[in-house]
This record gives sequence, C-alpha cells and structure tokens, in this order.
Amino acid sequence: MSVHGDHFYKFLSELSFVRVSGTEEEHRAANMIMEEIKSYGLEPKLEPFEVGHRKPVNAKFKVTSPVEKEYTVTGLINAGDTPIGGTDAEFYYMESINPFSLQKGKGKFVLLNARPSEEEYKQLMEVGIAGFLWLNGTARDTYENSDLDTMRYRASYHRYGEVPAFAMRMIDAMDLVRSNPKTVHFELQHEEWKGTSYNVVTVVPGTDKADEAICVGGHYDSVEFAKGSWDNGAGTVQVLGLLQHLAKNPPRRTVKAVCFGSEEVGLNGSKAYLAAHPEDRDSLLCMINLDVGGSALGSYMAGITATPEAEHYLTHLLRECGWWINARSGVMSSDCAVFSDWGIPSISLGRMTPSPYGGFMHTRYDNMDMISADVIGEEIDILIAVATHLLDSEIFPIERKLSDEMVKEVVKYFGTGNSHSWEVQNPDKVEKK
Repeated sequence: MSVHGDHFYKFLSELSFVRVSGTEEEHRAANMIMEEIKSYGLEPKLEPFEVGHRKPVNAKFKVTSPVEKEYTVTGLINAGDTPIGGTDAEFYYMESINPFSLQKGKGKFVLLNARPSEEEYKQLMEVGIAGFLWLNGTARDTYENSDLDTMRYRASYHRYGEVPAFAMRMIDAMDLVRSNPKTVHFELQHEEWKGTSYNVVTVVPGTDKADEAICVGGHYDSVEFAKGSWDNGAGTVQVLGLLQHLAKNPPRRTVKAVCFGSEEVGLNGSKAYLAAHPEDRDSLLCMINLDVGGSALGSYMAGITATPEAEHYLTHLLRECGWWINARSGVMSSDCAVFSDWGIPSISLGRMTPSPYGGFMHTRYDNMDMISADVIGEEIDILIAVATHLLDSEIFPIERKLSDEMVKEVVKYFGTGNSHSWEVQNPDKVEKK
C-alpha cells in the first residue's frame, strides 16, 4: 500500500468544491495548492492571466407549432446572437450530417445528435442553417438529478460563421422530437465577460543536469456543478505528491511543475504558461500531464504524443516498474496538447472509469464518492516512477520529436490555422502581425 494515499486523499477532499475558470473559488483553490507546496519547503508562485469570453445571458427556445411549448436550454459560449426578441424558423431533426440532410436543413433550425466536428460545422454554415441544438446528458436523466452545462465549440469553428446555438437535456430532446414540431422560436444574447485565472508554478532545480528540464502538470479548475474530484483534483494531488517526493529527493534534471487554471475553457492555463515562458517552448525535453484519476472503479491509462519509439519505451518502463499499462499514441484533450503543439513530447497518465466516464464526467456526480485513497496513492507512485526515470537517466530516453502522424493529429485537434504546428507547416498562409 502506498504511503501517499491518506494525506492526499484528505487534501483532495478539501479541494473538492466547484472552482470554475476566473472565479473566486478557482483563486481560493490556487491559494490552497500554494500553501500545500510551501509546506514541502518549496517556493511556488502564482502567475495570473486574463480569461474571457462572450457569455450567454439570455437563452430561450420554444416550439410554436403545431403546439406551443418552451424548453430549458443553455446558449453556447461564443455562438451567434439573435435580434432582440428572437427569431422564428422551421424545425428539422438532422439525425446525421450528410448531403441529403444538409439540403433538407437549409434555412431551418436543426437538432443534432452530437457536437459537430469542424468539417461538419463548416457544412452547416455553408448550407445556411438558422441555428442548432445539440444534446447534453443521458436519456435516463431527470431534472432532479441532472444539470445543464454552458457549453462551447472550439475557436477554429468561427472562421466559417456564427449562428445561435444551444444545448438541451436529452430527456427534453426526446419529448421535443415526439411532438413533431414544425416551427420554433429562439432567442440568444451574449455579453462580454473577463476574469483572472492563475497558474501555480513551482521549479525544483536539478543537480548535475540542471540545464535540462521537464514539465509536470495538471489542471485544478472544474466545470459548473462539478466538484472536480476525478477531473481533475486527482491529477492535481499527483503533481503535489511528486513535488513532496522531489523536495526530499532532488532530481538530476530540473522540474517545472504547473497546476494549471482554466483548462476546462480551452486549455487556457497551458497556453498562458508557454506564452509567459517562451524559453520553455524550445528547451523542455518532455511534458507529463495528469488528468482524471482516483476512481475506485477503473483502469490506468497512459497516452503519449511523440514517436513510436517513445510509445514502446513508456510501455516497457511501466512494466519494468510493476504496472501492466499499454501506452497509446495520440493527442489527449488536455493541457499536454498545447505543449505538443510546440514540438514537446508529452505523456498523459490517468485513470479511466468503466463505460464512458462512468456517467459523471462534467456532472454533479464528479465528487469524492467514487475516489479511493489507495488508488490516489498508487497513482502518485506511478508518476514518481516514470518521472524519476526520466529525470535521473544518464541520457534522456525520449527524443524531442513528434512523428509526422502525431503532428497531423495535433493540427487536426486544434483546427486549421489554430496551432503553432500548422503555422510551421504553412508559413506562407500565416497572417503578418
């Protein structure tokens, strides 16, 4: 049994409150993390950065024929506004996005089964839909046991245009479709919102290889309604567990540990960190990211954005250390993707739950009910094993390189024109500033 579990389970319990980007609660969490790190004899720093978006302040949706009925919706952040008083349109349930359905949906307000990809969004804009809904939650939700998130789509989508867009509970969508609506009325207005978020940055200097460095990080913010114990308080306490270990066992290479703010609203913490530390873009050897963990039910995962050789190395390292975890190449939707966009190999460690996210990702059910102190302790042990092998090796074992396939995946993840990797590949298309 790990010696780390009980202490960090207790700290995670204290950290488990809603801490949304740019709020006082997120700032309070950052200060709690600061004080914990100071107790190890280290010197963390708070690095503030501005966050903001167009916040929906009025979102309404109702069927107007053949009967009238209003439904609860949330407006998507940064979607298009309607005129004051709203807009009316014909309704169309677009079960899938294909040439036939796109023609049928032209000029209509459409219900989608899932969040559209960037290419699908482009097609929706080109055909001229009036607006759209996508679904939130599960078919087994009730109003008493569910919340409706304020959602968003990626910034790269905006190049194709904006229309009013909403999220609706799946249970309401079933009722909506059964009513066979012909026309609908919808309203959406936004207002500009700005706040301050914080990265908690701690540098542990190396000994004889201090000029070489890796980054280890995990985000500490949560979404609305969720206390964020699994996503990602658990990743945060793993970073803390490593720092506690390194304070007593100085590494050969330097560690730059970052507890990121505002990951949930667009990976803003990692973007702010690399903007504030441009020297790290060219010098960091690797980034280890901790996102989701601690669940009693589940299995450990390891992802890597680098080369096939690095994937094989990580798999065998984990087995050598006593964990049968097969590393998989890909781009994880977390802060590590921002580092990989700058050509920095990244490793993601986490613990997935049975079924897609165990039914509690980004919901009120992400709390301490499913968290195990023993699992937290073992996750910290895994991180320490991986990190110390990298930090203390004579020659750094992972080449500072991404394969061509991984670069393509990074560009696809961020969207055309929205990544450093894309700019490197397309210098003639980069707008001069």
